[in-house]
Amino acid sequence: MNDTHTSQRRLALVIDADNAQPSLIQPVLLAAASRGRVTVRRIYGDWTSPNMTSWKAHLLDHSIRPIQQFRIVGGKNATDSAMIIDAMDLLHSGLVDGFCIVSSDSDFTSLARRIQESGLFVMGVGRRTTPVAFQRACEEFVFTDDMRAAPSATSSSSKRRPADRNVSASPAGAAPARAEAPRKARSYQPDAQVLELLSQGVRSATDEDTGWAGIGRVGQIVRQYEPGFSNKDYGHASLSGLLESRPELFRLRKGDTGQAQVQLIEKPIERAPEPAADDTPKAAARPRRSRQPRNAPADAGAADSVVVAPAPAPVAADPAPDAPTASDAKAVKPRAPRRARARKPAAAATPQDGE
Repeated sequence: MNDTHTSQRRLALVIDADNAQPSLIQPVLLAAASRGRVTVRRIYGDWTSPNMTSWKAHLLDHSIRPIQQFRIVGGKNATDSAMIIDAMDLLHSGLVDGFCIVSSDSDFTSLARRIQESGLFVMGVGRRTTPVAFQRACEEFVFTDDMRAAPSATSSSSKRRPADRNVSASPAGAAPARAEAPRKARSYQPDAQVLELLSQGVRSATDEDTGWAGIGRVGQIVRQYEPGFSNKDYGHASLSGLLESRPELFRLRKGDTGQAQVQLIEKPIERAPEPAADDTPKAAARPRRSRQPRNAPADAGAADSVVVAPAPAPVAADPAPDAPTASDAKAVKPRAPRRARARKPAAAATPQDGE
């Protein structure tokens, strides 16, 4: 990372004051300085707000230019638009070769992608809660959760005052004030997803002739896909140490040029054991008996030797009504003759008066 191209890279540091901590400005500047020369330093926010008073001392100490942006509507953050507009102006001016965006807001995802499309380096700095879309839109992403806050001038002077005073001024039995212990880096074993990411990186960087991959190239491929990846999260100072801790997956060696190389140990594909061949037929191998129709004979074997005569066709002519057959007598029952209903006599016409 400390090559000639990186040292000559000009970076523009743009900070979203609403999504950044003043106490972390020094480690953020050091992280940006390790990727190039920071030639532009700007921070955006509404400096009339009382929440910005903690930034003033840090801006003077680190020569950061504040950009004023009033809130047009209460509850709405207007600094994002001003920050994006200035970044696009710097992009087209040709004064910088890359950007360092300090924010945990996903609104800068399109800005980071647009900068990469122009061929410029873009680095993001934010918390681990930053949306993954913004992290992967950057070429590299650094988490502020792993940074140590720099002690302020007021806190250092207050710590020196009790030393100048008489020791008897402190109450008896009182323990001296201890500085807050720095937070330790995460140290846990990588999960299956991280191991698969490393394996894919080794496969992509493997040379077809030698079968080995350079560890530096593997780190570049892994960080291109997952910019927030860091081997320090797993308790290793280098990527080679992380790969060496998994001897069942990776094999390491030093190449002809003295650079570390890695090789992926591919595991054979486990196949399900085939059932052993048995000479004796099993019950499952017997042919399945088909169901016989209802009118078919019960013995299927006898049907091949005995020819069943077809049933005689019904006679087309109707039998005489005087001689019904036995089948007709069973099928059709004789109906009783229909009784005629007696009609009521019509009412006699009554003689009218005068007739």
